[in-house]
Amino acid sequence: MTQPSHYTYADGSANFYILTPSSLEYKPVKPEESSSGLYNGGEPKKITITAEQFTSACEKLEAAINNSEVHIKDRIKMSGAISVSDGHNTKMYIILPGCSEQIEIEKILKEMISE
Repeated sequence: MTQPSHYTYADGSANFYILTPSSLEYKPVKPEESSSGLYNGGEPKKITITAEQFTSACEKLEAAINNSEVHIKDRIKMSGAISVSDGHNTKMYIILPGCSEQIEIEKILKEMISE
């Protein structure tokens, strides 16, 4: 795979992030989409990001991609899902709930979107 054109990440609550070199978009779960019927991930948001922010987030995502010990075969509740695309090919990785890589990914994405 060549240089990624974008990443997507679904967090443990199934909120969805789309990361490109210039933007981060947040697509939250709405109550009618949640398993409980009550959870609300908040408001959708799209922000412009810097090259440094993109690089920092990519480092966290790539750490999870490169650590096969945290990969699992099927998506389970609270797990994270990473998709990486180079414009031609897309690869998907599912990571263990609560692993340090998941914690770091979710921390940086939440910090970026809340700025």
